[in-house]
Amino acid sequence: MKVDLEFSPPFNEVSKNLFETLELDKELTLDELIDFFGQKYGKKFIDLIWENGEKGKFNKLLSIIINGISYRDDNFLETKIKDGDQIVFIYIYFGG
Repeated sequence: MKVDLEFSPPFNEVSKNLFETLELDKELTLDELIDFFGQKYGKKFIDLIWENGEKGKFNKLLSIIINGISYRDDNFLETKIKDGDQIVFIYIYFGG
């Protein structure tokens, strides 16, 4: 199973690349994928995902987009990642 990823700033600073294709042996949930990247890229990645670096509340600047759809319902972390999915990790900044 292959998943295409985009690491927009500031995630690319941690991953050291903008794009990555990940080959997975099994289907994962978004929660499991985040844990995988936490192990791969360490605390800096986790700190970008979770408010105060503690699992439970997403960073307010974070947007995770799956196949062009960004949403945060109660079951968001249980979203199944499927073959061919395109996932973007991005921070949404406002201001001028």
